[in-house]
Amino acid sequence: MDRPFGLLAELTYRCPLACAYCSNPLELAAYDDEMGTAEWQRVFTEAAELGVLQCHLSGGEPLLRRDLVDLVRTAAELGMYTNLVTSAIGLSRSRAEGLKEAGLDHVQVSVQADEPGTSDRIAGIPSFERKLKAAAVVKDLGWPLTVNVVLHRQNIDRVAEIIALAEELDADRVELA
Repeated sequence: MDRPFGLLAELTYRCPLACAYCSNPLELAAYDDEMGTAEWQRVFTEAAELGVLQCHLSGGEPLLRRDLVDLVRTAAELGMYTNLVTSAIGLSRSRAEGLKEAGLDHVQVSVQADEPGTSDRIAGIPSFERKLKAAAVVKDLGWPLTVNVVLHRQNIDRVAEIIALAEELDADRVELA
């Protein structure tokens, strides 16, 4: 039997954004019975024992987890390549430095559009400028950066501009979903 290659760990349903297209179940966002640190560490250990090579830390918004540094450290110490899938809201320089020290390998930032008005409207809160600042921190700390954009009727006519934004951010990869 082939071993699993990656683990997508949805650490929380909580998210500061309110994107209309998101499949994150809003009724669970207030759910306060998330798996704890030790439970996730056990999952990561079992995944590593199965041969998992990549751990994608997602949500909701994984930066809302107070134990994110500990979870990254555990996955990294188990030899997994760690990827943070984030809105980047809450990715301050100090938070990023802690994640870097813990062993985080890669950051994927979701962007809703190439300009503030549309982006903030889609996200449900003013977030565009914070995302740009966080992307700059990601690159400054030497991480590979993936820019992820969900395409839909509010941004589909701006693909060229979205790609240009990713180039401005010095993204290593663009994911159009």
